[in-house]
Amino acid sequence: MQIHKHATQHHAFMYIWILGALLVLGALAYSYIGTHPEGVLDGEHEGDVRALVQSFSNQLDTVLLLEPDAAETIKSVYAPYVANALIEAWAADPLNAPGRLTSSPSPDYIHIVSVKKLDTGIYEVAGEVVMVTSTGEAGRIPVSIIVETIEGRLLITRYVESETGEVVELEGVSVIAKLNERVEAWSVSVTPTEILEDSRCPTDVQCIQAGTVRVQTTVTDGLGTSTPEFTLGTTITTEAFTVTLVDVAPAKVSTTPVTDADYRFTFRIEHR
Repeated sequence: MQIHKHATQHHAFMYIWILGALLVLGALAYSYIGTHPEGVLDGEHEGDVRALVQSFSNQLDTVLLLEPDAAETIKSVYAPYVANALIEAWAADPLNAPGRLTSSPSPDYIHIVSVKKLDTGIYEVAGEVVMVTSTGEAGRIPVSIIVETIEGRLLITRYVESETGEVVELEGVSVIAKLNERVEAWSVSVTPTEILEDSRCPTDVQCIQAGTVRVQTTVTDGLGTSTPEFTLGTTITTEAFTVTLVDVAPAKVSTTPVTDADYRFTFRIEHR
């Protein structure tokens, strides 16, 4: 009888332990759902994507776009959250970057409406930039954000605000690369590696033909790497994207040779 009593106590203890564990797991699941009202992403990184966007949004109020040092502030403040190509584009044109344009209203944070997985390592975030004054909320600006996995890090590669309240369509982005510099967007990287020809007519000379630029390039996407040759206006097509060489700078001048270090190549990367 004593043995049966001990066994019964042991079983009761086990039942209580299992019940307690289930209650703890249930509480954790409830807490997760409560903090993720839009549902669970079908990928594995929704929490990381949300954390990245929210951390980025907490910096919006600190970037004063009209200040003389706005470009440097953009580079230093946004570097942990944003891909280098997008940071460089914002630094070149701070008034088109996210941040504080006026003293009031100012951006407070981004309210995340939804997170959607577009492809492996690519996520689309729909949200609203909450604007505030000293008396409280002053309106919201719809925003669409793309987050991509770049060299093992989640980074923002596209950010588009809509003042009209309409859905923002994300079609493509332009990136600028030096010779042998790797730039990326939409999970596509482009590296111009060798100038094969630069027969452009100098701006201070009258020519019969305009000429062109041919550049050897390395293009990498989710399917692998290719080494296409681009000329001005050439479009290369991958399974999901198109890449077009849209501009080469600087313009040629007959009295000033263009060195390899001077070249800047602008590529347009778009969804098909």
